[in-house]
Amino acid sequence: MKQHMNYDAADLAAVMDAGDRLGIVREDEGLFLARQLDYVKSRIYETITPSLTGLDLVPVSTEVPEWAESFTYRTYDEVGMAKFISNYADDLPRVDVTGKEETLKLKSLGDAYGYSLDEMRLANAMGTNLPERKGRTARRAIDQLINKVAMVGDAKHGFYGFTNHPNLGETAVNGDWTNSATTGQQILDDLLAMYDAVQIQSYDYHTPNTLALAPTRRSALMRKNVNEGGNWESVWSRFKALYPNVSLIASTELEPSDANGQQSSAVMYERDVDNLSIEIPRPFEQLPAEKRNLEMVIDCIAKCSGVAVYRPLSLTKAVGV
Repeated sequence: MKQHMNYDAADLAAVMDAGDRLGIVREDEGLFLARQLDYVKSRIYETITPSLTGLDLVPVSTEVPEWAESFTYRTYDEVGMAKFISNYADDLPRVDVTGKEETLKLKSLGDAYGYSLDEMRLANAMGTNLPERKGRTARRAIDQLINKVAMVGDAKHGFYGFTNHPNLGETAVNGDWTNSATTGQQILDDLLAMYDAVQIQSYDYHTPNTLALAPTRRSALMRKNVNEGGNWESVWSRFKALYPNVSLIASTELEPSDANGQQSSAVMYERDVDNLSIEIPRPFEQLPAEKRNLEMVIDCIAKCSGVAVYRPLSLTKAVGV
């Protein structure tokens, strides 16, 4: 395997500062450990983290600059309609985009990982790589927190998530999809009602392309059948035949829990960054290593907002499915 030759000058300075404890006398000895730290950090950046459904359901935006502490946006509601006019008409109807301004805070988050001096002495003496597991765990923890914010927000910081945003309208449905008494036809009727709700409330401006629901409710769609012209097929197969452009994303956060009053929800919406997003101006970042007591520590940081819903008419939620 080709030897990793890049290094961060700040990492090298930190290693040389701890040289007496690491048993390093010459700079070329310190270069090995600086390159090892850089190698680990580069591997962590390259790591493909397992799918986190919050960032699948909510588009990510990076438009806000990293230094910002908040940003202001408008929620839009297109109103008005055209009419036929005469040659001398002066009463043309106004067609406007109305809405209200909302301000979302941006909050930094972080964690850290490190290597003891013994671990670094061993790597230096044996010429072996430093373990990557600690760095992967640090990245995973930050990704999971951002995913949680995307799904359920964070009440302490005033963040709303995808599942509890106040701008989500609600469609009345039969619900109770996992109940053995609930038929496949009733579930299909619920899905059609949700799809129609988005198109009707937006006057066909928005077309749903995503259905978000709990894994157990997904199973109900696959398991229960409808009879269409004498042919039996699953609820989901029938719905996909009608609307093939709708994708299904299952998330455990939509299962019944104390947080949602033991009521599972489903959301039908047009997934587009112009309709809703979570702002992540600073994705996962690893800072240069620092000597702290008997460790070399790498701080990891990120920055995000809660979920912003710009066009509420592009979504609808069904509660109690």
